[in-house]
Amino acid sequence: MIKRILDPWFIKKIGLNEDVLLTRELIEEYQLKKLRETLLWAKKNSKFYKERLKDSNIELLELKDMQKLPFVTSDNLREEGTNMLCVKQNDISRIVTLDTSGTTDKPKRVYYTEEDQELTVDFFNHGMRTMIDENDVFLILLPHERPGSVGDLLSRGIEKFGARTVRYGLIKDFKEVADLALKEDVTAMVGAPSQIEKLAQNYKLTGINTVLLSVEYVSKKTRETIKNSWDSNIYEHYGMTEMGLGGAVSCWALEGYHVRECDLFFEIINPETGEVLPDGEYGEVVFTTLTRKAMPFIRYRTGDISCFIKEPCKCGSVIKRLARVGDRGMEKGIF
Repeated sequence: MIKRILDPWFIKKIGLNEDVLLTRELIEEYQLKKLRETLLWAKKNSKFYKERLKDSNIELLELKDMQKLPFVTSDNLREEGTNMLCVKQNDISRIVTLDTSGTTDKPKRVYYTEEDQELTVDFFNHGMRTMIDENDVFLILLPHERPGSVGDLLSRGIEKFGARTVRYGLIKDFKEVADLALKEDVTAMVGAPSQIEKLAQNYKLTGINTVLLSVEYVSKKTRETIKNSWDSNIYEHYGMTEMGLGGAVSCWALEGYHVRECDLFFEIINPETGEVLPDGEYGEVVFTTLTRKAMPFIRYRTGDISCFIKEPCKCGSVIKRLARVGDRGMEKGIF
């Protein structure tokens, strides 16, 4: 159960005794502290944020004071990317370039330190334990060749708790993947929904207990096709490069995604007015990084539509959940 994985992980991250029960109060106290630190870090070290926040009160008395701060957009990232940096260039371990489909705009570039990427490995290490264990063989159908790519970070996170990973990459030969899954006794896999759906339509694989869908919007038809072909549990992951690749993940209840609240602060806003909406109301997903060093994002507008689920999760976790996120239009080169 997620209560035995993500909640204790959060307790450990905030430095409390493992016997402490996680509450919303503890989460919000931690987030307020980290938001203050992030704002000070960004204003001190980033040319962009120094100008952006010059007229803002960054002390924050409570979480709702975040509403007084300006938003950051993808246009800001394109035009001011290097000015958003808070570290020296030689401290950067990875740069991801996002070429937006169907436009001549400048590409977006997102920068990470090694420490930033280790935070993602840590999230994958614990998030993946909600769906697989050390007895699983996990097939990775995402890019993995470059150190720090999503497949590489995911593999590293999974192997930390003893499961075996098989790296393949985006599918080019579906028969080859089907044969590989049989040869390696694969029990779980992750990949793009459109690719795994096609694989499921053409190959009746047995023993695939868990499928994690990521990278693209996941339709009801895709979920049903995979479920009907393989009788697998279908989990979903929500994330984007700006979030550090990991954002939110399903638990065994399979109702929405628990968000990465120890590293990210999420808001749902009215996309027209910018007003923060109450739990249960759909709007645009906005996030602020809490632990990022190289390139913090403060109130970054994703363009995605979702809401916070009001009802408690069946798994018992108090970590917030996002409802299924709609398609934002895929960008080339995300990973």
